[in-house]
Amino acid sequence: MELSERVKGLAKEYAGVKRVALSYSGGLDSAVIGRLLSDAGFEVLPVAVDIGQHSDLKRVAANAKAMFGSCAAADVREGFANSIHRAIKANFGFSGNTNSGGISRPALAQALASEARRLSCTAIAHGSPGTGNNHLSMENALRVLAPDMRIIAPVRDLDIRRDEALAYAKKEKLLTNLQRASKYSADENLWERSIRQGAAVDHTHALPEEAYKWTVSPAKAPNTPAKVEVELLNGIPISAVIDGKKVSGKIELIEKLNAIGGKYGVGRVDSLDDKVVGLKAREVYECPAARILLTAHRELETITLTTKELDAKTSIDGLWARTVHDGGWYTRLRRALDAFIDETQRAVDGSVSLELYKGSIIVRGRKSKHALYDTRLSSRDSKGVFSQKEARHFAKLYGLQDIIAYMIDVD
Repeated sequence: MELSERVKGLAKEYAGVKRVALSYSGGLDSAVIGRLLSDAGFEVLPVAVDIGQHSDLKRVAANAKAMFGSCAAADVREGFANSIHRAIKANFGFSGNTNSGGISRPALAQALASEARRLSCTAIAHGSPGTGNNHLSMENALRVLAPDMRIIAPVRDLDIRRDEALAYAKKEKLLTNLQRASKYSADENLWERSIRQGAAVDHTHALPEEAYKWTVSPAKAPNTPAKVEVELLNGIPISAVIDGKKVSGKIELIEKLNAIGGKYGVGRVDSLDDKVVGLKAREVYECPAARILLTAHRELETITLTTKELDAKTSIDGLWARTVHDGGWYTRLRRALDAFIDETQRAVDGSVSLELYKGSIIVRGRKSKHALYDTRLSSRDSKGVFSQKEARHFAKLYGLQDIIAYMIDVD
């Protein structure tokens, strides 16, 4: 059945809805669903949200106005940066990547809910597909922030396939980048750039170099390393010295680290992600600032937190990552985990010196007034104050039960 016919079912399902606020990125999916909803009789009001992407938002707004007559704008970079800080404190990572959908969609949903009310809409539409987690993160957030709104997800609910979306966009001459969309799908925000679909689907082959926009190939990175020193306060990055120049400000800091990291080939991640629906999906990420800041944060934790705190926090961090990855930003559990994490971060102050070289991050030093590392205790030369003799009796008792159990088992 043609898309124009399938969308009629949505018109019946959402009878009574007149004005729809559309999450509009300017990409293929948002352009297609906007036109489909418009043709189905809805008044579509696009909302372009600045979440730190590198897109030309003026061009995006102009295209939206040309197709739908208007385009509202919202800037959530500040709020999103605060969410990023929470993620850093939790060492956010899942399946080896810094998947940001779990933290970016709640920030995006906040802007959509606000603009939808301002525009007197009774429904909000988004373009997240049903194969990933973003539709869960988006809708869970919208149902908390805008429980009075109807939520429409045409890509998922109409099972719109990417090839038919491309064919529809060409037929309708929609204003979107069809050349790029035919090769892959890209999702950008302040924290990372995600590359999906198209060339990324075949997990047996490397992604073409042309798909990367934020990072150079490590082989083509400069031969002289870049020096970066990141300063953190209570687990939050507050500034960085990049090749002798200090940068501060939560948004500018991330942008500058993305730039210097990308220049040195840092932050490419090719990942197979386990989605909540049970699918394994390949996604390729560019996340230079994320890799740099998470490396600095983890290193500072190792020198300021006790062994038992680190053990407990590793478990809590994993649960935090799973909760947020699966769409649980607005949950009691996430807030409870934040309370534990915040308490541990009171001692995570100081700086970490790094070198960026050919795609790698090399730790060069760590400083903190809360450091639990004492050179006098760790040194074995004549200046060391720890007596090895004191460990003699400790060694006799260490693992005593395991030793007894082993002797019984082999007897």
